[in-house]
Amino acid sequence: MDDIYCCRICGEAAPPIEGFCEEIIGYRLIRDPWADTPSFLDCNLHFSCLEESGNRDRFHSEFLRFVQAGHEEIEGPDGPLPPLTRMGLGMFPVFSGDECDIFQSRVSDRWAVVRRTGPWLGLGLSQLRVIGAGGVPVSPSDVTRYRLPADLGDQVGDYDLPGLLGALGVTHRYSDPARLARVEYRFVDYYPPKRLLDYVAAVPLDLPEEARGFLAAHAQTYKPVTFDEQDV
Repeated sequence: MDDIYCCRICGEAAPPIEGFCEEIIGYRLIRDPWADTPSFLDCNLHFSCLEESGNRDRFHSEFLRFVQAGHEEIEGPDGPLPPLTRMGLGMFPVFSGDECDIFQSRVSDRWAVVRRTGPWLGLGLSQLRVIGAGGVPVSPSDVTRYRLPADLGDQVGDYDLPGLLGALGVTHRYSDPARLARVEYRFVDYYPPKRLLDYVAAVPLDLPEEARGFLAAHAQTYKPVTFDEQDV
């Protein structure tokens, strides 16, 4: 069985860092174009691997459908019966350009920027407002938990991000050193028995210029989602 914490494409360690590597959770029921037999993705993906993959167009088409779908029945890996129910993100398209498409949630202040080469970014209201003010949006400072493929010892808490990726042997999968240097990485905790690493990585989000231009204008007229008390 493949290690779900390793990249589905190259098989190497893949700690999630927004804009560089993301997790796809199995219950999302996104079809796996890299599988020898019909299956669903439950793994991490290096965006550099995705962009170089010969299956990226198949993945992109599947991912775009998932982003826009609500509840839908899809065929399972063993055939049409019984069908599986997939819950998509329920977004609708608001922009289509040469490099990317942008989708907006129908029920919350959320957007997805999906590059035509495969990678994607999620944005919230705070990031939209930063873009509208001409600034560089940064990913949320949430704690990420990642199971290391091997124990790196007590020094794991002393690594900066390049040091961690170097120890895992995957620096080359995470773009250029200049981009990595802009990521604010912070070690939180490590549980050796299960090799569980907790960390925070606040990433300045790299958006195509066409996306930045659209979102900057969009931010000037966007009204945040509100709910009446009777809708709660």
